[in-house]
Amino acid sequence: MATQQQSVVLDANILINLLNMNQLPILPELKQYKFLTPNHVMVEVHRRSQRLKLRKAIKAGWFEEFEITDMVEIELYAQYRTRFGSGESACMAAAVTHGWIVASDERAVKRETSARLGPGNFLGMKDILEIAVKAKVLEQARFNELCQRFEFLS
Repeated sequence: MATQQQSVVLDANILINLLNMNQLPILPELKQYKFLTPNHVMVEVHRRSQRLKLRKAIKAGWFEEFEITDMVEIELYAQYRTRFGSGESACMAAAVTHGWIVASDERAVKRETSARLGPGNFLGMKDILEIAVKAKVLEQARFNELCQRFEFLS
């Protein structure tokens, strides 16, 4: 029996960090997850070269882009928008509506997501990389190197 994939909605900081670490290709290798990002997040990626790489990854099926169209999502988005950025708000609105996991490195997003959905429904960048190590998609030595190189992983 095949295991069902858990949906993970990616915030801009996760996508940008994956690009900066040259680790975006780990996403399709983490077969237990289906990765998605709202179009609001794509707008937050300002560097043209990064946007082009993300578009290529979407075309390759590494993750999906979606729009917030459900009325419940739209209402939640509007509520979150008073306290959070557009991308974070869209990620949380979709996660709350669909029971998805939120991937972000914003502490306030972690607090809100954990309070609303439970602590198991949040992943930070380090969590994603640790999952990749456990899945043998990322070598432990490379993980250690990334942790030393990028302060936010410490």
